[in-house]
Amino acid sequence: MNTEVRFSRLEPEQRKALLVDATLVCLKRYGFQGASVRKICAEAGVSVGLINHHYEGKDALVAEAYLAVSGRVMGLLHCAVESAPAPARRRLSAFFQASFSPEMLDPQLLDAWLVFWGAVTRLESIRSIHDQSYGDYRNLLAGALALLADEEGWHAFDAGLAAISLSALLDGLWLESGLNPTTFTPHQGVLICEAWVDGLQAGAYRRFQGGTSAC
Repeated sequence: MNTEVRFSRLEPEQRKALLVDATLVCLKRYGFQGASVRKICAEAGVSVGLINHHYEGKDALVAEAYLAVSGRVMGLLHCAVESAPAPARRRLSAFFQASFSPEMLDPQLLDAWLVFWGAVTRLESIRSIHDQSYGDYRNLLAGALALLADEEGWHAFDAGLAAISLSALLDGLWLESGLNPTTFTPHQGVLICEAWVDGLQAGAYRRFQGGTSAC
């Protein structure tokens, strides 16, 4: 059967998923500059005209791929936190465990994430999705940290500012894992984040009291 006919018969979400997967493969293989609509079409097995019918060009495809990947990541993290029992420390531990799970450390995901980060400064569409997804990411962390502060009785604790600090630590670990996965194990990654919270509970929370967060 002609691939064009088969593609057209797929449900809209299935067509989108096929094109997103092809875009991720090309971004990993060629990088942002090297990936092109023609290469993505070849990977997906469809014509340029068919892709142009659904998207305005490569930038739109990359933005769609970033939206899909960030949605997948946030869905996993939200599920982990929301299914974790109280107290708040367990919710943070669930967040860390999910952050270093096989799904999150999938080489294809990490490679794509590095490409997306590089495109943030070049594409307004990518920057908008980045701001939205990272806002959700930090809000999820801030919510767990605010709950911890309530349980611990930390007065005027700026959970938003603390979330920025913790998310920077997690981003750095993700980046290092993407560049060299032998630097540390997933278990060690979790331990590093747990140690950050240990420090908070040991007195470092005072550094976040009375701050003015941008979140």
